[in-house]
Amino acid sequence: MNSALLSLYFMAGSSLLLVIALRIRRIRMRRVLPALGFSLAVLLVLTAVFDNVMIASGLFDYGQQTLLGPRVGLAPIEDFSYPVSVVFFAPALWWLVGGRHPDGSVRGLPVDGNYMRDQ
Repeated sequence: MNSALLSLYFMAGSSLLLVIALRIRRIRMRRVLPALGFSLAVLLVLTAVFDNVMIASGLFDYGQQTLLGPRVGLAPIEDFSYPVSVVFFAPALWWLVGGRHPDGSVRGLPVDGNYMRDQ
């Protein structure tokens, strides 16, 4: 199995998990798209910088037989699939385990906290 195929599996799985989380929590994509886009841009820049530094310093290298070939500096293009997967996977997991909804509520409860009945 080559790196591109493995990366494709990770991106497909995290994309599917994001779609499931958005549907279950009833979150509109347009509400979270700016944050996801910004996070992705930051992580791609950091990946480009630090992968190149680590490869140039000799910390690790890749077997050429498993790579597609294109590179950004010294970093193989496959390395950039991991930040994409994380940007989809992390918020999806957060929402699925009960983290705050983008509107501030927890598990669909009102933001103002008035979910308990008066006694």
